[in-house]
Amino acid sequence: MERLLRWLTIAILTIGLAPAALAQRLELSALAPTTPRELAVPRAGERFAPYEALHGSLSSAAHCATVPGGLWVEVNGKGDCLRTYAHGLGDGDNPTVLVYFSGDVLLKTKAGVRFISPGYDRRSPDAIQRDMAHWSDQAGKPAIFLARPGMYGSSGDHNQRRELREVMLMERALDAIKQRHRVATFILAGQSGGGHIAASLLNRRRDVSAVALSSALLSVREVTEYWDRRRTVQSGNIHALHDPIDHLGGIRTNPKPLIFVLSDQEDRIVPYASQLTYVRRLQAAGFEPQHVLLSAAGKSRHALARQGQQAAALIARGEPPSAVRAALEASSPQTAE
Repeated sequence: MERLLRWLTIAILTIGLAPAALAQRLELSALAPTTPRELAVPRAGERFAPYEALHGSLSSAAHCATVPGGLWVEVNGKGDCLRTYAHGLGDGDNPTVLVYFSGDVLLKTKAGVRFISPGYDRRSPDAIQRDMAHWSDQAGKPAIFLARPGMYGSSGDHNQRRELREVMLMERALDAIKQRHRVATFILAGQSGGGHIAASLLNRRRDVSAVALSSALLSVREVTEYWDRRRTVQSGNIHALHDPIDHLGGIRTNPKPLIFVLSDQEDRIVPYASQLTYVRRLQAAGFEPQHVLLSAAGKSRHALARQGQQAAALIARGEPPSAVRAALEASSPQTAE
């Protein structure tokens, strides 16, 4: 009887605490201001803080000097500490380097309430380092994870993604990497919102030889308008956002870069139609993008980061586009354009 009473007591307490536990999820309403704090510096197996990804964080040049892989980058007089996770860089020349940009972790409900994607607080610097080691081994080239502002150990405000400043911060970080490690050319891979960064940099740099854009946000206005029709709170001035599709004229033409766009036709986050619009614009501009249709993991049919990194690694190994396409299709059978 004593054991039964103990079990009932635990069960009642658990049921009573469940709503409270759910209510503790960090959230911000659509109009609530952020409250940034000093950038934390997790090391090894320590986890990243969802609070920073939701509210943003602050740093300084002196503070950034204590951040492993930290790069202090300034745009228009305002600086941020951008954290990098590298594997395979040599002491001398590094002719070709792969760089990865991850997707967004800040999500919104239909009412515009902001929260951080589940699983973010399970990631650590060690986990990212292992990913880069694996990618570098696949490619036979150095690989770098460049953390976007407000995420994975970089200071800044993830609420301000898609703005030109985010793109410029990433661009100047590549400049610093190029100078420090004597890089001749970059191969970029970007998933979802990270694809927005990779595509934007493709438009702005002559040292990008190839990109792998997976489930990527490539036509910002088109996607924003799509989601605004489904939300009760609108996104605001979408014309203030930087849209890669508007700047294709900046892509180098001699030689032309290799462009892989990986899509799932059932993508529930970044609609396939918007990715197809980008591909057709590239074709109209005289480029020959490789558009590969795959089957993404998960209910959202959006997770193609692994395939994007696979494509970049094969490109780095010198595989021709036909072989890259065949390998992608073999790992995820689906029709392709």
